[in-house]
Amino acid sequence: LLSVVVAYIITGRALRPVDEIIGEVSAITDGRSLHRRLPQDEGDDELARLSATLNAMISRLEQSFAALRRFTADASHELKTPLTVLRADIERAMSAGPRSTEGLIALEEALQETTRMADLVESLLTLARADEGRFDLHREAVALRPLVLDVAETAQILGEEAGLKVRVEALEEATVMGDALRLRQLFLNLVTNAVKYTPRGGHVDLSLLRRGDWAEFAVRDTGVGIAGADLPYVFDRFWRADRARSRSGERFGVGLGLAISQYIAHAHGGSITVASRLGRGSTFTVLLPLRAEEAVSAPAPSDAEPETKP
Repeated sequence: LLSVVVAYIITGRALRPVDEIIGEVSAITDGRSLHRRLPQDEGDDELARLSATLNAMISRLEQSFAALRRFTADASHELKTPLTVLRADIERAMSAGPRSTEGLIALEEALQETTRMADLVESLLTLARADEGRFDLHREAVALRPLVLDVAETAQILGEEAGLKVRVEALEEATVMGDALRLRQLFLNLVTNAVKYTPRGGHVDLSLLRRGDWAEFAVRDTGVGIAGADLPYVFDRFWRADRARSRSGERFGVGLGLAISQYIAHAHGGSITVASRLGRGSTFTVLLPLRAEEAVSAPAPSDAEPETKP
């Protein structure tokens, strides 16, 4: 028995450095901690060589990620100006005088595609800045109630065009410290998504509630929902739902809106989660910390693994 205990202790001590390496590698693999390195002991044993090899691999990954981020930022920046000029030229051509129906339709389609490309470029720039830690926020006290009302008005216009209703279920007073323009972008992204994936005759409900120290903004729709297997990926870049989810004839987005929404929520110290069921609709929930003067006491939010409602 004594020999078993001694062997267990010795084995545990021998494997402890391996556990430490596993823990460090797990912390680094999120793609945003590639500046970290494994602790490296002096010597030439197997663990030292393993740490050195992994550190070299992480360095190469860091360089590759940095090059990719630079390319994304540089390419997006270079495309922004010509797209702006092109859009202005198309708008000027549309207002230059009488044109045939076919010509006008062609110009309208060109304008739509140019606008879509400009939105893509702006989204890529936003994410590139976020990756580089330059996701700047102009922090001030932001009253969420009027902000949600403003988003609801825009959503109702979108809803009328799509043949569905947008309703405000509950609206409580809540103030957060944040960037009003970014928060509006976050809320509008979620509402636009809900309208896009809700069939005619359905409805989208908005709510703003206080939950202890947190403001909760929720968007619930009666859309086609998201498969449980897809839920963990909805906030990934360029992830898009199956074509069957959108209304017939609806043009797809580029799959960056929810990724940007998650960045905005996190940058404000909050979280964003989704619950959904195929054929029943989806609920996106944003939690944001209330301004200190309004906060009471509640547990912090968590971006836990998205769940499927029963």
